[in-house]
Amino acid sequence: MSKRMLTKILSAAVVLGSAVPVGSVERPLASPKLVQALVDEVSGETAFRYTVRISQFDRIQANAGWHDAAAWIRDELERIGYKDAAIEGWPSNGSTRYYTYNTPIGWKAKSAELWMVEPRRERLCFYEEIPLTLVKHSGPAKVEAELVDVGSGLDEASYRGRDVRGRIVLATGASAAVAREAVMKRGALGVITYYPPEVRPGYPNMIRYTAFWPAWEERGRHGFGFNVSKNQGAVLKRRLEEGQKIVLRAEVEAEFFETKVEILTASLAGGAEPEREVLVVGHLCHPAPSANDNASGSGGMLEMARALKRLVDKGVLPAPRRTIRFLWVPEFSGLVPYIKAHLERTRSTLAAINCDMIGEDLHLTGGTFNITVTPDSNPSYLNDVVVNFARLVDRLGLQSLNGSAHPFAWRVVPFGGGSDHYVFNDGALKVPSVMFGHGDTFHHTSLDMPDKVDPSELRRICAVTLGSAYYIAAAGEAEADETARLVVRNGLGRLAADFYDALDGQARTAEAEALHQAYRQTQNVLLHSARRERAAVLSTAALGGKAFSAAAKKIAAPIEALRASLGAEADKAYRAQGAALKTKPLAPGPTAEEKAAAALIPARNPDFVCPVETDYLVEKLGADAPKNARLGGYAAYEALNYVDGRRSLLDIRNAVSASYGPQSLADIQGYLEVLKEAGLITWKTAPAASAEAGRK
Repeated sequence: MSKRMLTKILSAAVVLGSAVPVGSVERPLASPKLVQALVDEVSGETAFRYTVRISQFDRIQANAGWHDAAAWIRDELERIGYKDAAIEGWPSNGSTRYYTYNTPIGWKAKSAELWMVEPRRERLCFYEEIPLTLVKHSGPAKVEAELVDVGSGLDEASYRGRDVRGRIVLATGASAAVAREAVMKRGALGVITYYPPEVRPGYPNMIRYTAFWPAWEERGRHGFGFNVSKNQGAVLKRRLEEGQKIVLRAEVEAEFFETKVEILTASLAGGAEPEREVLVVGHLCHPAPSANDNASGSGGMLEMARALKRLVDKGVLPAPRRTIRFLWVPEFSGLVPYIKAHLERTRSTLAAINCDMIGEDLHLTGGTFNITVTPDSNPSYLNDVVVNFARLVDRLGLQSLNGSAHPFAWRVVPFGGGSDHYVFNDGALKVPSVMFGHGDTFHHTSLDMPDKVDPSELRRICAVTLGSAYYIAAAGEAEADETARLVVRNGLGRLAADFYDALDGQARTAEAEALHQAYRQTQNVLLHSARRERAAVLSTAALGGKAFSAAAKKIAAPIEALRASLGAEADKAYRAQGAALKTKPLAPGPTAEEKAAAALIPARNPDFVCPVETDYLVEKLGADAPKNARLGGYAAYEALNYVDGRRSLLDIRNAVSASYGPQSLADIQGYLEVLKEAGLITWKTAPAASAEAGRK
């Protein structure tokens, strides 16, 4: 892009109130100097080349392929000029836990083949050809046995009337679950799994990625496992339904061992506050090729590291005030041990950007770029900063020489999990973390190949990520001020949207009791959203220092003013609806149950950090633990995040209800009781005065 064109774009973006109507364009946070640096230096072609190279490694967690990929990236970082690039590791064997997270078992496959020998000879799977055909953590095997179709293979009905002992089963269920039912419970030798036709239709040769994930004590007990294509699975199933006898021969040379789960890190040190960090993180794991998931994130991060070092070394940009760290991990299983080893460093991190699947070709994968924001329990300026940079990059129209000319299709989505940002946002860490990623039809399959990676999209997301990270790392009081005002600008809109969505639900009620409950929910949502937006504004003090805290409070004042106005509107609507239904408004105040809940305060045990893993609860309390917990999904995640030794059970119920719809006190308390039984939290009773204050 020419400098002349860049100047035109920046002029259009910066001038509010002259050439364009006031408020129609959000002003970029990036200075023209930073924008020019990103345009000039960030390369989609280089990021693509890195992605292709990384996709050639079979990057199974805690194994040689992951280490080899990390070593290659480390060598590139050293060549670029990073002096602290290093691989760290911690013991890992399938049973060693860090906090509540288990580690992967050491596993290596040397060779694997699956042949049909009857009714005709045909090779179905060859590990050296397509590594995904072998279920990861498959045990060794040299067997010849009859094939039995067990449908999904996940429940008792799948095996009714079928003798699978000494046989091989064909199933559509998840490999690990099928192996537990067929091999460990019923004596089958191994499993062959595939996607049924209705899953991701239109790709008959698609082979899925699955793994057994055994504990150390279970190694080899799952038997062996292969994944076949949708076509292969359908043909085998049809032949069995026609009454044909199918005999397969499986040969797997594999071994289990104790190992280390490793991470790779490198940083560009900050000049004024080097102990405070901005983190760019991505998972390096998954089998070859896994190009978009997540060679694209890993390759993109390497390109960001290259561009940043070059820009600073050449004097195009000054070294930032704070450290920018790049961290490549095995998803979850490597991140949590890293956090335990570097807990204070992690807690000093200002923000984390998780790069997970950042290179998708829009037309080939159907995946738009998603910015997943922080949960309500961890409000932050970070959300508005990264969205601001996405808008900037959208207006710049960046493309790459060999990339597509597709539009930059992106959106902001509510908090969701599934990747490493989920860990950073935990209430015991409170590191604001967003995820950058795409939806993708091909992820976790053999068709996630470099041909579906778009250099233009890589360039755009690398620019958004590096721009956001550098802006935060370099920010001072002036940047804190403009960021705080941006958060207020956008936060007022979010607050109004939350309120009117709740008020709409209130307006749709046609019964008196439902009206009373809906009104309480409306007021709860309003109060919660106002607190979230105010906290996001105040979080900018981390950029501007203690002296900026007072200014941030003044900047946040319009949020409280809007909350008061909307609260009065809700009151008016409630009275009008009550009159129409011939019911009197309820007097404000807590119920007896709520009064009791206001006196109960849960606290996390100091050594309980990061979210709770369900299999930890099963290990401690038995298979019924998840059912006994009563609460699940993100409601459970957020309930735990609000456990801080200060909030009461009532406070937590109200906060979770504001985000995920009305929740019962019994369900919230039931979930926390399960955590208490597992030794993760304790209860304390609030002093009378504190409990009374909490009820107001």
